[in-house]
Amino acid sequence: MAAYLRTSFFAESNRWFLWSPVFVGVGVALYFALPVEPYLTLSLAALALASALFAVARYRLSLLALPAAILFCVALGLAASSVRAALVAAPVLQSKWSGTLTGRVVFAELSAKGGLSVTIAPTAMQRLDPAAMPVRVRLSVRLKGVELQPGETVRLRASLLPPPDPVEPGGFDYARQIWFQSIGAVGFAYTVPERIAPPPDDIFSGLARLRSAITTHVRDTIGGPKGAVAAALITGEQRAIPADTVEDLRIAGLTHVLSISGLHMALFGGTLFWLARAVLALIPRLALYYPIKKWAAVVAILGTTFYLCISGFGVATNRSYIMIGLMFLSILFDRPAISMRNVALAALIVLLWQPETLLSASFHMSFAAVVALIGFYESPLIQRLMNGEAPKDGLLFLVPIRFVGRHIAGIMLTTTVAGIATGAYAAFHFDRVALYSMAGNLGALPVVSVVIMPAALIALILMPFGLDDPALWVMGQGIDVMLAVAHEVASWEGADRMIAAAPMAALIAVTFGGLWLALWQTSWRWLGLLPVALGFFFWDAGTRPDILIDRDGKLAAMRGSDGLLTLTSARPAYTAETWLRRDGDMRTPKDAANTGLKTCDALGCVWIIPNRPVIAMPKSLAAVSDDCAKADIIIANFGLPRRLRKTCKAPLVIDRFDLWRNGAMSFTIPQGEISNSENWIRHTARNERGDRPWVLTGKSVRQPTPRTKPAETEAPPQ
Repeated sequence: MAAYLRTSFFAESNRWFLWSPVFVGVGVALYFALPVEPYLTLSLAALALASALFAVARYRLSLLALPAAILFCVALGLAASSVRAALVAAPVLQSKWSGTLTGRVVFAELSAKGGLSVTIAPTAMQRLDPAAMPVRVRLSVRLKGVELQPGETVRLRASLLPPPDPVEPGGFDYARQIWFQSIGAVGFAYTVPERIAPPPDDIFSGLARLRSAITTHVRDTIGGPKGAVAAALITGEQRAIPADTVEDLRIAGLTHVLSISGLHMALFGGTLFWLARAVLALIPRLALYYPIKKWAAVVAILGTTFYLCISGFGVATNRSYIMIGLMFLSILFDRPAISMRNVALAALIVLLWQPETLLSASFHMSFAAVVALIGFYESPLIQRLMNGEAPKDGLLFLVPIRFVGRHIAGIMLTTTVAGIATGAYAAFHFDRVALYSMAGNLGALPVVSVVIMPAALIALILMPFGLDDPALWVMGQGIDVMLAVAHEVASWEGADRMIAAAPMAALIAVTFGGLWLALWQTSWRWLGLLPVALGFFFWDAGTRPDILIDRDGKLAAMRGSDGLLTLTSARPAYTAETWLRRDGDMRTPKDAANTGLKTCDALGCVWIIPNRPVIAMPKSLAAVSDDCAKADIIIANFGLPRRLRKTCKAPLVIDRFDLWRNGAMSFTIPQGEISNSENWIRHTARNERGDRPWVLTGKSVRQPTPRTKPAETEAPPQ
C-alpha cells in the first residue's frame, strides 16, 4: 500500500500545484480559528521564515522541498488574512446611538416593499467623537418614495446599533462579515434624507449612478416581479424581488440565477466572445491573416469588465470575473481556456485578495461546483462520450436530434454533478436541501442560457441608443417562463427539506474527500470516497443544545423530552427562526411558542416543561424573589443586585450583566444531570468568537438587535 501511494503521488507531480490554494485556505482558516488576533508583524515574520525555508529546501534539501512548500502556503494564507484585517480595520459603534447623521451615500438599493437599503460613509455624527465614528454604516430607510443617488451627501436622523452578535454560540457571525466591509453600525432612518451636496464627478460615483439608472430603467420597462428579477440579473440588485418569488426560486434550486456569478459571467462573456468572433469572421481578410479569436477574447474581457462595474462588485461577481478573465487570458496566450489550473489560480487570487470569503457559502458552493464539473468532464470516460463519432452522410437528419439530445443530457449531467458537489454546503450553511433542483434547473436553464442572458447582453448594447425595449421584452418573456417553472417545482410535495446543523468536522471531511476526487486523475483518486463517506456518516453527530438563551435575554428555548424546542416567545423573530432552522424544525416560531406550557402574570412568565428544568423570566426585581424559590433557571434582561444573586436558590441565574459579558448562551444537559446544573456543558458566543477586532469587548452594554434583518450569506448557487 505504501509503495502504491508513493508511486501514485509522484506520478501526478503535474497536479501538485492544484493543492496550493487548498493549503493557503488552511492558513486563512487558521487565522479565523485563533482565539486572539495575531500580531501583523508576527504573521509577516512567519511568512518570511517559511519563504526562506522553502528557498533553501528547494535548492539544497530536495527531500524537504514539498513540506516547505506546504508550510509556505499556510504561512501565506495566515499573513494575507492579517494584512487584510489591518487594511479594513475601522471603528465599530460601541453602544446605541440616535441623532443627526451627515454622510455620503455609497450604495442605495430599493426593497420589495418600497423602502431603501442604504450604505453611508458618515462625515459627521451628532455627539460622537470623529475618532469613534464608523467608516460606513448600513441603514434601512422605510419611508416610501425616497430616492437616493450614490455619491450625493445627505443629512438625516437615524438610530444606530453595533453590529449584532451571533444568535447562538458558534452561529453565523454577521458582525464579522460586515466588519470586513468596514461597516461599523447598522440601524434605520426615521426622517426623509435631506440632500446637502450633489454627487462628485469622479469615475466611481459615475459608475454607481450608471448602475442605478440601468436598474431603474430595466425594472420600470419590464415591470412587476420579472422586472425586479431582470434588474438583478444585470446589475445585481436583488432586494426589490418579492419574497414569494425568491422563495419559489430557492425551493426549485434556482436561487443561483439571481446572484451574478459564474453562470452569468460565462453566458455574458461567452456570448460576447462568440458574437465578436462571428462578426470578424465575416471579413475574409481578417479571418485569414489575423488572430480574430484573440481579438474576440479581448472584446470579451472588456465586456465582462463593464458587466462587473455595473453589477456592484459583489463577492461572487468578483470571483467569477477573475475566473472568466483567466479563461480569456488563456486564449490570448494559447493555453487551454477551461482547466483545473485556471481554477486554482482564481482561488489563489481570491484568497489572497479577500481571505474572508473562505468562510462564505458563495465561495464554498461556486468553487465546489466548478471544481467538480471540470474534474468530471476531464475524466477519460466522459471525454470519450463527448468526442463520439458524428453521424455518417446517410444519417444527416439525425444531426439536430443528436444536438438537442446532447444539450439536454449536458444540462442533466451538469445539474446533477453541480447539485451533488454543492448539496453538502447548502445543507451546512442554510440547513435546507432543494430535493427537486434538477427538475428546476432542467426546465429553466435552457431558457436562461438561450433567451434571458443573450437578450440582456443585446439590451445593454442597444441601451445607449434607446433601442433596447424589444430586447428587454424578450428578456421579460424568458423570465416569465423561468418563474413559472420555479413556481411549479416549488409546489411539489416535499420540495423543501430542512435538516439539523452539522458539525464543522463533517464538512471538512467531505471537502477534503471531494478535493481528493477532483484534483487527482489516476486510480488513487477514488480513495477520496472514504473521507466523503465518513463526513456524511457523522453529519448528524453534532448534538444540538438543550437550552438556548438569546443575547438580549428576551427569548429562551428548552428542548423537551420529544426532542423539539419549546420557545418562550415567537420574538425576536429572526432569532427564533434561526434556532428552529438549525434544529431542522419546520415549525413556525409561533407554533413552537404556543405549547400551553407557559404561565404568565403581571410580574413575569414561567415555563414548566415535563422532565425539564423550570424556566422563569421575571419582568421586575419584585418577581425575582418569588421565582428563586420555584424555578431552576432565571433569565432577567435587567441587572440583579449581588445580594439577591447570593441568596437566590435557583441553580442558574442569568441577568443583563451576564448577557453583556457573554452574549448568547447555550447549555447541553448530560444524561441524568437535569437537577445538577454544575455539570451542564455551557457555551457562550463570546468564548466562541474570541478576542477579535469585530467582537465588542464590553465597553458598553449591548443593546437590542436592529430592526434590519441581516442577510446571513449570499444566495446559494444550487
